[in-house]
Amino acid sequence: MEHQWRNADWNSIRVFLAVARLCSFRKAADELGMSVNTARRTISRLEDQLTYPLLLRDTDGVRLTDAGRRVVMAARDVENSVSDMWRVAGVAEREANGPIRLAITEGLGSFWLTPRIVEHMNATGAKNRIELQCAMRSVDVLRMEADISVQLEKPDRPELQIKQLGYLHLKPFASSSYLEKFGRPRNVADMVNHRVVEQQTDQLRGYELDKIFGPQIADRMVRMKTNFSSAHYWAVAKGAGIGLMPNYARAIGGDVEHVDLGFDFRVEIWLATHPEVAKSARHKEFIDFLTDSFDERSYPWFGPDTMTPEEIEKQFSREDLLSYFEGFTART
Repeated sequence: MEHQWRNADWNSIRVFLAVARLCSFRKAADELGMSVNTARRTISRLEDQLTYPLLLRDTDGVRLTDAGRRVVMAARDVENSVSDMWRVAGVAEREANGPIRLAITEGLGSFWLTPRIVEHMNATGAKNRIELQCAMRSVDVLRMEADISVQLEKPDRPELQIKQLGYLHLKPFASSSYLEKFGRPRNVADMVNHRVVEQQTDQLRGYELDKIFGPQIADRMVRMKTNFSSAHYWAVAKGAGIGLMPNYARAIGGDVEHVDLGFDFRVEIWLATHPEVAKSARHKEFIDFLTDSFDERSYPWFGPDTMTPEEIEKQFSREDLLSYFEGFTART
């Protein structure tokens, strides 16, 4: 079967995939801009080449045979590989001042990296357009959904160039108005009497309160749930409840107070780059900039050891950090 498959021409496979997807010769012919008879002859010729039937024809349309289903799976892999090849070729042909497409989680992208990107562009006079995609899911860099990805889960594709940028430490925060109204919990057990704002995304697990307090109590505690960091911030800042935020939230202008419950969540921050993209000089420069932006020597809160919000504000004054991120705070 494998030898026969290799002898098939790609145009015939393309027609076969369209017919299989649409379950109709006529619809496939209309989509491909050919006559129905040409589509039928193409499939018949392909079946002759492979020496086995791919489709069952009946009055309701067409259905795949078992062999046809196997060919569809193999052909889709080839189709994706061809698409990847042309995407990579497009990268190689871009001019030196072409765009840089970065995918990053919404919280890191909006609240941490955007101010630094602006400063970087102003300081270096960079002419490259930055296309910032704040994605709540991990994008497929290998398929060129982005040139570079900064994400909270380790990429599992060995073909990618990856490096760990640092760690994100999440601490409980609440607004002053919430704490005045409901009091300040002293430990995790006290949380049973409090309201919680929960953020859950493809890259960031929820708080798993059901494992601590049981499903019924956890369901009562969570008063608001969202996937976006900006919505999560505003819910906490406006008094909806207690929620987890990066330990540097106040240092960059967050109008919230740290609620010290003696714990934090730590997640890894990873960078993934397509191997062909990494050859580009402008991408190499931008990767260096991203690495510097999470360097624990300058920003120790991205290091492996936990810093409390109080330690961050003591070591780096709020005024210094706010002036560094000129005109940008979480309250804008």
